[in-house]
This record gives sequence, C-alpha cells and structure tokens, in this order.
Amino acid sequence: MSNSNRLAQLVPLTGVVFAVLTVAGYLAIGPFPGTDASISKLTSFYAANHGRVAAGGLLLGLAAIFLALFGTAVWARIRATDLHPVVAGAALVGTAMTAVAAVDSASAYSMLGEIGHQQGLAPAALQAWHISGSAGVMDGGSVILLLAAATAGIAGRAFPRWLAWPALALAIFQLIPVSPFGFFASLGVLFWATVAGVVMVVRPAEGAPATTEAAAPAVHGGPALTIH
Repeated sequence: MSNSNRLAQLVPLTGVVFAVLTVAGYLAIGPFPGTDASISKLTSFYAANHGRVAAGGLLLGLAAIFLALFGTAVWARIRATDLHPVVAGAALVGTAMTAVAAVDSASAYSMLGEIGHQQGLAPAALQAWHISGSAGVMDGGSVILLLAAATAGIAGRAFPRWLAWPALALAIFQLIPVSPFGFFASLGVLFWATVAGVVMVVRPAEGAPATTEAAAPAVHGGPALTIH
C-alpha cells in the first residue's frame, strides 16, 4: 500500500480533530454574554476578554476545515456502497452547508475579538455585532449530513447500525434547537464525529460493496479468434 493510500485512510480521524478544536474554541471563549446583555456589560466583557474571543474564533475556524475533511470522508465511504447516489450526494451537500455555517460563526467570533475592545467602536455597533454573532441559527447542513450517514448505515453497510441510529436521533434533535435537546444534540454531534472517525479508520472495509469473482462474466467454450 502506498503512502498516499495510508494517508487517505487516516482522513476520517479529522472528525476527532474537529471535535477537539471545537471544544477548545468554546472553552477559550468562555462564558459568553447572551443576546439580551446590556451595552455596559458587553463593553466590560470585550475589554477584558477580547483576546480569548479572538483565539476561540481562530480555533473554531480551524475546526471548520477539519469538519469539511471529515464530511468528505463520510461522503467517500457512502459513495463506495451500492446505495443510491443521492445518499452520498446529500452527505456532500450537508458537509458543505455545515462547513460554511461553521466558518461564518468562527468569523463572527474572530471579528468580535478584534474590534470588541476598540475605543472608537460605538456601543450600539458593538451590541449589533454581538447579537449577530451570538444569536445562532439552526444548522440544516448537519441535519442533512447526519440523515445521510444514518440512511447509509441502516439501509446499507457504510456504518454499523449502532452508529447509524444515534445519527438519526441527533438529526431529529437538531431540528429543535430552542429546547435543551438542541444543545445536547450539538454536543452529541461532536461525540458522534469522534466515534465515527475512529470507526472508519479501524474498519475501513465496512462500507465497501462486496467484491465479485470477476468484473465481467467469463466466456467459456467460445471459439478462438485467429488471424491468418
């Protein structure tokens, strides 16, 4: 096996890196004021913590890159099965949507960390930026990615079913982000990506279709073709 093939087999471990960087990013940011925080509270918060917020945004931006790589590995694994191409396509679309949403969120934190402490920034502008960055929206991309992985595990052999059913549950819980289920589902996605990444490396042939004896039917007893 060539070095490039060995490296390709390790790509799913980017799911582990994505989860670690995401947790590290939010830990770096620390307790973040809500959207209803007063201007005075925001001003004092960014004056004291702008460096942490900027660092957290950088870590979250790196996490988004590894998320894209992990999603691509999921797509490739599903694509190697005999499932309908739309399942693999959905995984790729979900990956793209999730990565873009993650980059947008990371950029908002980075921007807030860079400008939040500046004296020339109007308090109303700071509040507007803060609300824009912290409000959050439902990430439909992660729902699509999880549904694709769940389908590939339940209807096919891309993932073990013990990993596919939790993906389906997480996708459903992601649809209700205003409830506590949405918060815990977000944490669950990080854990699922970690486990799925390890599983895809440890069991690389799990999603591959069964090989046949020959690529095409053999012809027996046919006349030999000769050139005179």
